[in-house]
Amino acid sequence: MTEGEERLRLDYEETTTLMRALTDVRFKLLAFVPTIAGAAVGVVGHSGTASERLAVGALGLVATLGVLAYELRNTQVYDYAVRRAQELEARLGLVSISRAGAAGGLHTERPGRHDGGLALVYGAALAGWSYLVVWGGLRTLGVGNAKEAGGAIGVSVGLLVILELLRAGRRPVRSPAPHEAARV
Repeated sequence: MTEGEERLRLDYEETTTLMRALTDVRFKLLAFVPTIAGAAVGVVGHSGTASERLAVGALGLVATLGVLAYELRNTQVYDYAVRRAQELEARLGLVSISRAGAAGGLHTERPGRHDGGLALVYGAALAGWSYLVVWGGLRTLGVGNAKEAGGAIGVSVGLLVILELLRAGRRPVRSPAPHEAARV
């Protein structure tokens, strides 16, 4: 193996290690976010005061938006790492196991990204937090049907988040391919 091939293999190993780390973070967040949101809505929604609903809901809403922003950034890094791994597979001369004589590799032949689960998890969590914020806020102001209004707005927020994340997941990635980034 030449020094150039050795560097390509090392780069490929580091790239795939980064991808595993980002995947691990995603799974942990996808387990944590809905658990905390569901527990908070259940506990504070059942026995909390209006001001507690508002405060806990606002804190959860802002924190979940922050975690979602972090997740979306990690998705960009992950997408770049996939494209980098695909380019490295081509340079390493990896071949397809399903198409004789064609270039291939684990990342070159992988199915496309599907973020439906991500959209559902964050949509549900943000719906729950929005429900608490609106219910608590309207109740604090003495508005009638605060719980029902909170529910309607929470569901609306959840659906909008789901639709936006699904739409964003269909957009092509805009960062340059690995061989283009080296020229910048």
